[in-house]
Amino acid sequence: MSRTSRKITLRIGDHLVAGELYDNPVADQVAELLPLEAAFDDFHDQEKLTRLPRPLDVDGVPRADEPRPGEIGYYAPGSSLVLYYASPGRWPGLVRVGRFDHPLDALRGLPDGTRIAIAAAEQ
Repeated sequence: MSRTSRKITLRIGDHLVAGELYDNPVADQVAELLPLEAAFDDFHDQEKLTRLPRPLDVDGVPRADEPRPGEIGYYAPGSSLVLYYASPGRWPGLVRVGRFDHPLDALRGLPDGTRIAIAAAEQ
């Protein structure tokens, strides 16, 4: 995926949400997995996550990070893609890979097992 096509869309229920992937090696690997549709579950009342089909290589990124609400992350120990609606704090193995534009309270309210589809945005 070229650097000029980093915009993504997330289909969350009936909502089509704009987002983008950041410029880092882990985000590049996420882009290679798109399109992706998966069931997301709540974790610690801070985030929605799903396990990816394979672990991603975290070489070339900081060993720990502190994602903000509205960001997309990768959690290396669990091979999980994460949508943050609250701040989890700084943790080893967290890598910020992108962001999304969806109301955080709406994301928080989604039931476990909600399917979310992520794809490269149409140019």
